[in-house]
Amino acid sequence: MDEGIVVPVVIFGGLFLFLILRSYFRYKLHRTAVEKGQPLPETPRSRGDIRKPALVLIALGLGFMVAMQTTLSYVPDHDAPAPIAVSIWGIVPLLMGAGQWLYWRITEKERQQEAPSTA
Repeated sequence: MDEGIVVPVVIFGGLFLFLILRSYFRYKLHRTAVEKGQPLPETPRSRGDIRKPALVLIALGLGFMVAMQTTLSYVPDHDAPAPIAVSIWGIVPLLMGAGQWLYWRITEKERQQEAPSTA
């Protein structure tokens, strides 16, 4: 097997195995609860406060962009990729964090609008 494909295959396989095992153990837990006549265990439905992971992703993206831009700017090799070509990959976690933050803002506004009407 080519060395360049081993790492993605292992990562994908590990993720797939994790999801299968998580599903199996959840099934086993529910089956045991039903057999004993106990109520089904609660599964968390709300994501809670996602501001912290959003800010971490935004900081990670910005940090990655600045670090790669700075590092590659000092590379004397002309065959190296342009600094912006590599540092632009920092936009991925940046946009993920911005999306999570935007989602929190929207749901927070909806929650505040619903709160007075239910009180």
